[in-house]
Parts: sequence; C-alpha cells; structure tokens
Amino acid sequence: MPLIILSIPSSALEEQSILITGVVALVGSTGMLFRKRSAISVASASLLLLIIWGKVAGDLHGLAGPDSALLLLEFMLVIFLMDASSATLTFDVMIKRLEGKNDDISALARIRVTRWVRAQLFNLGKLMTAAFVSSLGLLILGSLVSVSVNQIALTGILVLAAVLAIFILLVYRREPEQRRRSID
Repeated sequence: MPLIILSIPSSALEEQSILITGVVALVGSTGMLFRKRSAISVASASLLLLIIWGKVAGDLHGLAGPDSALLLLEFMLVIFLMDASSATLTFDVMIKRLEGKNDDISALARIRVTRWVRAQLFNLGKLMTAAFVSSLGLLILGSLVSVSVNQIALTGILVLAAVLAIFILLVYRREPEQRRRSID
C-alpha cells in the first residue's frame, strides 16, 4: 500500500505523500484490527481514488507518472486486497463463532471454513492474474494497433471485450460450492 501511494508523483499530492500514506495505512490497519468493514472500504476506496488522481494530475500537469502496466497492476492489487480482506474478515467471524466448541460438528465446520477461505483466496489470485493478463494484452494490442480518435468503434469494441472478459472471470465459479445429494 505505501508503495502505491509513493509511486504517485509527489507534486500531485501537494508534497504530502508521507502523510497521506500514514493516514490510509492507519485507517486500513485499524479497520482490520477492529474488524470494521467500513474503515477497510474507505482505505481501499481512497487508494483507488489516489491511483486515479495520480494519473489525472500527471496528465494535467505534464508530470512523469507510472507506466500504464504499473498503473493497471496497482489497480488490480488494490482490488485484490479489498476482496482478500473481506474473505479474511468473514473467516475470522466464523472462527470466532466456533471458538471454545470442540464437538464433531464444530470441528467439521472449522475445516470447511478453512477450506473455503483457502479456495476463496486461491481463486481470487487466479482471477486477478487472469484479469491483469487480459487487460495487459488489450493494452499491448491497443498500442500495436494505434487506435486513433477516428476509430472510436474499434476502441469501444476493445473496451467492451475487456469488460466482458473481466465480468466472466468474476462470475464464473466465484464462490466454492459443493452440491449435496438428497438421500432417499
């Protein structure tokens, strides 16, 4: 997280990069420590807005900003951390409910919750990797094709393809589920 903020040109943040890094880190850490989803969401949304503002300010003021691939990687990393923190908080809540219970059903529930969070984080990692690679591929394709303003239809098709690819990756097998057979 600090590296994301520190990669933004300091003049875009009015030379307050260290202060902003500290505030965002404090809000995010406090949210994780006290299990407050709202604080975690605020810290994550702040990071996303800072990434976008860094790019906009860099373009407006002619500042040297990060490469598009690095910007994309930072954006995906923040989204990954948002989803991972949500899965971690859900896991923590479920484990707290099972604390002190040592019966067979509770042990089985603990195993299932642990498997769920492992699968969730692994699938989230695969999803973010696939989304990054597909978006990076579209960036490379766009730079090779040299899409001009006159070819707005082609640009729209490329953007629509990226959105559809990411949407399919988000929807397809997002939650690990096991089907149960009914016993007759």
